[in-house]
Amino acid sequence: MTKNTKIVSVVGIVAALAVISLVVVRDLWLRHPDTFDCGDGPRRTIDLRDFTTQYSAYSVELAVTVSEKAKLSAKLTPVQLQQVSDSLQSANEFRKSLVAGYNGCAITKAQYADGVKRFQAMDGLAREINQVLGKALLSQDETAQLADLIGHYNRLTVGGNNP
Repeated sequence: MTKNTKIVSVVGIVAALAVISLVVVRDLWLRHPDTFDCGDGPRRTIDLRDFTTQYSAYSVELAVTVSEKAKLSAKLTPVQLQQVSDSLQSANEFRKSLVAGYNGCAITKAQYADGVKRFQAMDGLAREINQVLGKALLSQDETAQLADLIGHYNRLTVGGNNP
């Protein structure tokens, strides 16, 4: 290896490390901006990806389960399947509006906390629905339980009733 080749290699490595460092710093800075105040105390911007990761593990799993309609054909009626699909879409819109409302000072911290509780209740129902749907065969009681869970999930996502 010649001296020029070594110098070019070192400069290339340093340049690559500098670019990687800038990307990492930029991402950290963009994801954690300064605090702001909406009249009810300091807030930090909430990233929708962080909210999704923190609060909606089972909702995402239920969405995947519902998308596999053939798997559910014997367990859900077409009406139930449509209700779950609509509810998942409503839950997704609720999540987006909750985060946007908080970040845009359209809702108070207390309203945000209530919204998080509601979303966690939806996620808990999604977990229960997943557990029932995970069974190979459903008894008559389990079929009735599934209908109740779907109804409650639908009411919670669409109507905003308390859990």
